[in-house]
Amino acid sequence: MGHLMRSLALAEEAAGRGWEVRLAGDLDEVARARVRTWLPDAALEHVGVQDVPAWLGTLHARTGVDVLHVDSYRPEADVLPRGPRLVSNMQDGPFGARRADLAIDANLGGEQRLTAVDARTVLAGVTVVPIRQQVLRQRALRQEQGTPARTGPPRVLVVLGGTDPFGATTTVVAGLDAVPADLELTVVTPPGQREAIEELAATSVHRIDPVAFLDDLPGAAARHDLVISAAGTSVWELACLGVPMALLCVADNQREGYDAVVEAGLAIGLGRPAHSDLHERLAALGETLRHPAGLAQMQDRGRGIVDGLGAWRIVSAWEQLLDVPQAGPERSGLVGRPATLDDARALFDWRNDPVARVASRSREEVAWDDHIAWLRRTLATPARRLLVIESEGSPVGVVRWDSRGDHDWEVSITVAPVVRGHGLALPLLRAGEEELGVAGPVRLVATVHRDNVASRRLFQRAGYLPLMPSDADGFATYARLRV
Repeated sequence: MGHLMRSLALAEEAAGRGWEVRLAGDLDEVARARVRTWLPDAALEHVGVQDVPAWLGTLHARTGVDVLHVDSYRPEADVLPRGPRLVSNMQDGPFGARRADLAIDANLGGEQRLTAVDARTVLAGVTVVPIRQQVLRQRALRQEQGTPARTGPPRVLVVLGGTDPFGATTTVVAGLDAVPADLELTVVTPPGQREAIEELAATSVHRIDPVAFLDDLPGAAARHDLVISAAGTSVWELACLGVPMALLCVADNQREGYDAVVEAGLAIGLGRPAHSDLHERLAALGETLRHPAGLAQMQDRGRGIVDGLGAWRIVSAWEQLLDVPQAGPERSGLVGRPATLDDARALFDWRNDPVARVASRSREEVAWDDHIAWLRRTLATPARRLLVIESEGSPVGVVRWDSRGDHDWEVSITVAPVVRGHGLALPLLRAGEEELGVAGPVRLVATVHRDNVASRRLFQRAGYLPLMPSDADGFATYARLRV
């Protein structure tokens, strides 16, 4: 179900932009019914697991697909067809990794632990978590109305997957009897555990309401004080909503994500297999529920980290990669070096050039004394790298990098007026990237005004993908993950 929810979020975004969307996979009737509810116009096709290789082999000939997006950990999907102009693949670390044009690892910290990537372009991290429209509508409503005031006992929603093959739902509900305070439990009950849950409801110290699959899980989650969930894709929907959660890691592919979420303070950890201390961790939830301030901090962190634009970013990346060919490695002979005070006059003239000022956020001319003061501060600031780019010893431009948080570096480039129009912008950018000198995975960020077609095209060709839509001043943000 988690794979389907991620795919559905992308299908909604693409369909909303006028794409013709087809969802295919091992979809049983329950899954097909849910998709018809959420996305009535999508074409659905059931493909049994054993039929996936043959289905992929004839896909392009039958439908003329532009983009094939794969979200599966099964090896049957590894042999991808020729024909689609772009192959996009979702992976969780090594799980589901396969050859693709675009690899996506939508997990907190995914950009820092990318493994087994065989792709020309990469999107990674919690910023590319695909969030469904149903969740985004509930997020907006929750932000508008605020968190509902608690009346009566704490309300806890237990949802550990539509199938819960590990039988964790019954174990968790039984363990919650150790919580001394009264609780109101809503338990999403897999069919095979219905009888066991009903038996627990008859004897529990808490009020237990077993329910079947919820059509509006986001709405139900928003009405509870805490959600107990498996550490799968639903974590990101709950974080985006701003719903406090306690997570149980039930599968190997959830381990890294579980650790990252708990360490970031987005959720209470209920442990990883073999869950030897699960009873004690569940009992401790009573103390947590008695202190709503801690839960409020958790929900604020979640909303701040998962902004709901993941599907927008991925589909925007598809559109850009289809429309703008990416440039290969450049061997231009340009080299970068750190700027010095001796470069002050050239930098001053380039900064005040009328063409450069039109593309800048600040379009006013800079006075010489202000420029010198700025340059001295810049050269003394570790969070800023100012590089002069040279061709055969002659300066042809400047690249400035500004640190934006732990792993982001924002770029600003200026081509010397004397060589403007000579096709040096991309080589100059590449030389600046090579001289950045920051170890480890980093995200390179560029802010471009929507009217500056040349700069926008430059960064698109250099592999910078849409990160944020245009703001009120007309500036959009693009980013490239360097791994």
